[in-house]
Amino acid sequence: MRNFIQKIMQFMQGRYGNDKLNVFILIIAGTLYFINIFVRNVILIVVILLLIALVVFRTLSTNVTKRLYENRRFEAIYKAIFDFFKRQYMKIRDFKTHRYVRCPHCKAQLRLKKRTGIQHIHCPRCDRDFKKNILF
Repeated sequence: MRNFIQKIMQFMQGRYGNDKLNVFILIIAGTLYFINIFVRNVILIVVILLLIALVVFRTLSTNVTKRLYENRRFEAIYKAIFDFFKRQYMKIRDFKTHRYVRCPHCKAQLRLKKRTGIQHIHCPRCDRDFKKNILF
């Protein structure tokens, strides 16, 4: 068994391996496979097989720099989407105690205590002051 593992390690040396993009593609393929259990579509099976072939190709690729670039772009997009939904969750969670406003200069989103009327706000990102009328 140890000899087999050493041969696998030698084979994978210099190859890219696994990353978050591969895991995401496998999750998509698994979800499509679960949907295909009920739908029974040949086109869906072909898409699933292509996704699995893509994961195998990326894992065994020797072009490490290109795979790293692809993964970094995926992580940037993933982080942007995750942060958007996290902000939406925080807005709903803090609705009774805080208000969220955008700075008109740098477009940063600021969290303010819930007080009605005109508020004088200092943006910590761009160091500018502005006024905002909070109605409710």
